[in-house]
Order: sequence, then C-alpha cells, then structure tokens
Amino acid sequence: MIPVSVHGAQGRMGVLITELVAGADDMQLAGLVTEPGGSATRGSFHPDLALIGQDEMSGALPSGGVIIDFSLAGALDGLLDQARTLKAPLVIGTTGFSRAQHEKLEDYAREFPVVHASNFSVGIPALQMLLQLLARTLPQGFDAEQVETHHVTKLDKPSGTARTLSEAYSDIRGGKPAPTHSQRLGGVIGEHTWTFSDQEETLVLTHRAHSRQAFLRGILPAVRFVAGRETGSSGIYGLVDVLKGMAGPR
Repeated sequence: MIPVSVHGAQGRMGVLITELVAGADDMQLAGLVTEPGGSATRGSFHPDLALIGQDEMSGALPSGGVIIDFSLAGALDGLLDQARTLKAPLVIGTTGFSRAQHEKLEDYAREFPVVHASNFSVGIPALQMLLQLLARTLPQGFDAEQVETHHVTKLDKPSGTARTLSEAYSDIRGGKPAPTHSQRLGGVIGEHTWTFSDQEETLVLTHRAHSRQAFLRGILPAVRFVAGRETGSSGIYGLVDVLKGMAGPR
C-alpha cells in the first residue's frame, strides 16, 4: 500500500482528492494537511483522520509517503521544508509559483521525484503532445492563437494550463508565444481551444472538461509513478511522462 497525504485538504480539489485516494485499492490515506496552526481533531473535518497543520507534518506523516499538493503558491516553501524531512515524493497541482519557488522545487527534485502539472486530466497532456507535433510540422506561414474559458470565480488569467500549453508550443516553434485570450463565463469547468490558420487552411483543437472529475484522472497514476521511481530517478516530471505509462497496447 502506498501511504498518501493530501496537502490543501480543505480546498475544493483537496476534498475530491481525499475521496479519490480513500477509494484506491493500492493506497492508504495517511494524512490531511492544512495551513500552519490550523490543525483539528479527528471527526471535526474527517471522520477518521485529524487535520494536521503544515508545521506539524514532519512529526505526523509517514516517512517516504507520497504527498499530493493542491493548495496555494504561497504554501510551497513550508511544504518543501516539511517534505524534505519526510523524504516524500510529491504530486503537485498548484500553479502560480515565482521563479524563486520554481528553483526551490527544482532543488527538491534533485533528491526526490516530483510530478508537477497544471492540469491532471488525461486530455490535456494528449493535447500538449499534439501541440508539440504541430509546432514541428506546420509550415511557418501558419498563425496560432489560444482561447481558454473557465467559470467566473476562477481568478488567474490566463489559466496555468493555458500557460503550460503555450510554453510547450513556443519552446519548439520558436518566436513569440501564441496569443492567449481568456474568458470567465458562468459555470464553465474548463475549455482550451487552439486555432491554426494560414491563407488556405484552418485547423482547430479543443479540450473540454465535462466535470471536475476530469481533473482527477491523472492523480492516482501520478502517485503510482512517483512512488515507483527507483533510487536515482529523481527529477521533475510532467503528466505527459505519466500518460505514456498509462497508454494501452500499441
């Protein structure tokens, strides 16, 4: 059994991830973590587990267990300090890190495996691979633009996923990043549409999440991925790396 703790357990995604891990046959829900000083006794938040403040993690969670983080960017420094003591592989879905925080995460990943993704659906890493293929394939006359649409309560514009996709395309294509347009409408879960066009043809790719459950599909495979890394296989991995391991027979 893989011991798994959820960092950011009180958030919307944290609650869903807790249920997901609890229902996995090969995992044990080992801890629920909230902000420093926010601990609560068993039964007040979860029927079987106490809520642990981030500052208490190293003394309360199992060494070597996987930690899933869906919290806020500002919580990363404290998470890394506690997780290093625990020698914990990480699965991180939090975005918005500063350059300095990315460097700290890269330093952590020199010792322990990390999967960091802005979106844990299956379709987004597949879309990313298609974008990388198109970046290599389309003639230079093709222009590309991205439109991302989310619900009105989503604050970041553009979304972390949109930034990841744009970087994946421009890293290979070169030149200026493709323009990204953000829409915040109603209760839209999440859509990312790329349009490519020249004077003769237009190509459109769209990923559309039908429910928040779509954002959970890659989490358990990511946990298994980092838990199964051999000694010396540390580093920061993306969901594309995980997806390759999920692919069926060819």
